Amino acid sequence: MNNDLTLHIYAFDCSAIPTEQHDNILRAVKKYGVALKSTGRKQIVSGIRFTRHEEARIKFFPLEKFKVNSWLENDGSGACNMLDQTSRIMRETGEYLASMPEKERPSQVIVSIIVFGRDNASVHCTYDQLRDMIALQRDVYKWKFFLLTDFTINMEKLGIAEDDTIIIKKNEADWFKRPYEELTEKMLEILPRGENN
Repeated sequence: MNNDLTLHIYAFDCSAIPTEQHDNILRAVKKYGVALKSTGRKQIVSGIRFTRHEEARIKFFPLEKFKVNSWLENDGSGACNMLDQTSRIMRETGEYLASMPEKERPSQVIVSIIVFGRDNASVHCTYDQLRDMIALQRDVYKWKFFLLTDFTINMEKLGIAEDDTIIIKKNEADWFKRPYEELTEKMLEILPRGENN
């Protein structure tokens, strides 16, 4: 294992973010990224942004080049296929890591699932199946999971601990400022410091 490397995996539901919140999410994620970089730790990103009909993946992208701008696109359908897309990125990333020489694999894998409402469009994966996948990766491979959601039943159905769940409140003017500040605090607690810090 490469003990100096962290892999961040993001599964980001864009199907319910109104355009008036786009600037807020961009500000929140930019500030969050700066905080992660300040650790001085080597970090890479893999992720999937999903709406009903399209997806954009980032595979092992250096954190320094990570931007969220291209992820924001609300297709207006209200459809969420979080189960299909999250299971897919977890499976593909797991397969990729298994194919790497062991000394190159990141020693730390952190998965952040950002989802609004309840999945209503997945056809290949169920809540039970994804919960089992999460449990396997968490308990056997020591992946860490965070959930940002406006719908608390997602926490229960995915088996993600309450301490690792951050609730997005749509009655707040800025949906993302507080949740990403909380996620930043949680990340900084578990990220080892790099050699330069």
